Amino acid sequence: MQTEHLPLTPGPINGERRLTLYRFGTPGARPQVYIQGGLHADEAPGIAVGFALRDQLRQLEAEGRLRGEVLLVPVANPIGLDQGMIGGSFGRFEVTSGQNFNRAFPDAAALALAIDNAAPEGDPVAALRARMAAALDRLVPLTPLLALQRCLLRLAIEADIVLDMHCDSEAVTHLYCHSEQADRATRLGRAIGAGAVLHAPLQGGYSFDEACTLPWMRFRDRWSNASLPIGCFAVTLEWRGVLDTDPAIAEHDAAAVIAWLADEGVIHGAAGRPREGGVASTPLAGVEVVTAPASGLFHAAVAPGEPVAAGATLGHLRRLPDGDIIPLRAGIGGLVYAREQARIVRAGAELFFVAGTRPIREGLLLSA
Repeated sequence: MQTEHLPLTPGPINGERRLTLYRFGTPGARPQVYIQGGLHADEAPGIAVGFALRDQLRQLEAEGRLRGEVLLVPVANPIGLDQGMIGGSFGRFEVTSGQNFNRAFPDAAALALAIDNAAPEGDPVAALRARMAAALDRLVPLTPLLALQRCLLRLAIEADIVLDMHCDSEAVTHLYCHSEQADRATRLGRAIGAGAVLHAPLQGGYSFDEACTLPWMRFRDRWSNASLPIGCFAVTLEWRGVLDTDPAIAEHDAAAVIAWLADEGVIHGAAGRPREGGVASTPLAGVEVVTAPASGLFHAAVAPGEPVAAGATLGHLRRLPDGDIIPLRAGIGGLVYAREQARIVRAGAELFFVAGTRPIREGLLLSA
């Protein structure tokens, strides 16, 4: 294991921020894997799994079992870790700009094409990866947020596999992916015991996984006759809910990821312990988001992981200040994969997420 400390420039006025990167395997070997946790710095489960992965990968490397190269950043957001508000953490949004840390990443394809828009020769995937990497190297960030995004994307842009680890409020493990990669994501989902795999050709918001996959769509549009593949398999992996930080569970989650990486040819021989869940992929556009019709006390009657029928009672809201009870019902049948953790909510708050099989939404599909 090689440890690197990468400075983020520009940093804070009174010091320097750094990312800590762990490298395993042979530099430049394929498949190359990039894994990060804690991009939303107030989400601990991905960080916990990241450190468990570090320990397991170090052992596999000592045994000589790594075929490819793995780059691991368990703590991907030192800016968010520094943020606090009246005694609480505040790691989802950057306080200066209000931007979600996992939105509006640089468009590596646009940056690369602005420098060189000639058709790639030889191995097009390798050539375009190199162009995007060089373009990101030339990008001069003017804010700490862009410095962080450029550094993270630069680590991932040449990888074959990218796992961006997050968590939800209260949830079962679930994945977000590009629709063309739904089958492969479903195999990953089964290995880690996910309850849902949600796919879309465009999620909206240009999150980290899209910043790794959508550049290949831009290259396809530029050279429509080149038959370019998507050069990176990237997913957002949500490890249950924000309070699910049990160390033993994190160890089991890491072992399931290791087992999947072995199936992907990154590790020699069988490794880890897959869970083999029965998940099937469904369109992200098929998710119903049940919102609070008023401010009030939120009571949930259905737990994440439970299937529901259209019209089923999911819980109720005791409206404030009059105390009237408002039932909360599912408009579609599907799987409740996530729900709100807070019990006092404002009008419009997103309370339940139900994964259905038919598209019912369009436009921006990700929540704030």
